[in-house]
Order: sequence, then structure tokens, then C-alpha cells
Amino acid sequence: MAVSAKTVPVPFAEKQTIDTAASSTVQYAHSGAAKLSGWFVDNTANGAKSFIKFYDATGSVTVGTTAPIALFMIPASTSRMFSMPGAISFSTGIAYAVTTAGGTAGTAAPGTALTVRLLISL
Repeated sequence: MAVSAKTVPVPFAEKQTIDTAASSTVQYAHSGAAKLSGWFVDNTANGAKSFIKFYDATGSVTVGTTAPIALFMIPASTSRMFSMPGAISFSTGIAYAVTTAGGTAGTAAPGTALTVRLLISL
């Protein structure tokens, strides 16, 4: 996997997680309570829309069965930056996966993996 984390010296996030191979396999970006204040998703390599699904968990997430606490669509052949002024609060941990279908049931991975950057406040 290609997931890395580093400290970010900005007032709205202390940690940035970068995943250059995001797909339908669940990734655990942070363990413990945290807030997600912004994220960037690059779907330019895919001719179909993709969905990023967020889970409040540090384990036991099954894509297609576990209900995400939030999901966002990224149109085909584009990238999107999302900013959440009030942030999304996670009590257990921040996990995510990327699929080609929204809702809980979508499990198919995009044809090409996406790049995902998360800004996390601790």
C-alpha cells in the first residue's frame, strides 16, 4: 500500500494522510477520536465516477456491509477538494474506502486507484 502520514503546520489540521493507491480496500487513516476537516480525491484516471466512503472505526469494516457515516461522489475524470468548516467528528477512528457505487452496498473498485489526501485534527 502507499499510505503515509505527516505533521501539517496549519491551524485546521495537525495530520495529513496521503494514499496514492486508494481503492475498495479499507484504509485506516487514524486510530482514536479525531476530526476530518478537509480532503482531496483525484479521480482523473477513471472514466467513471467514484465514491469515497468514510467509516468511524479502527477495524472490522466490511465494504458493502458496514454503513459509512459519510460518502462523497467524485465525478469521472476529475479531482475534487472538500472542505468541512465544522469538520466531521469520529469517535473511534477514521477509515475510508473508494468504490464505483454509492450507498452501503457498493463494493466495486475503480478501474485505476485514486489518490486521497486527508486533513485530520486531533
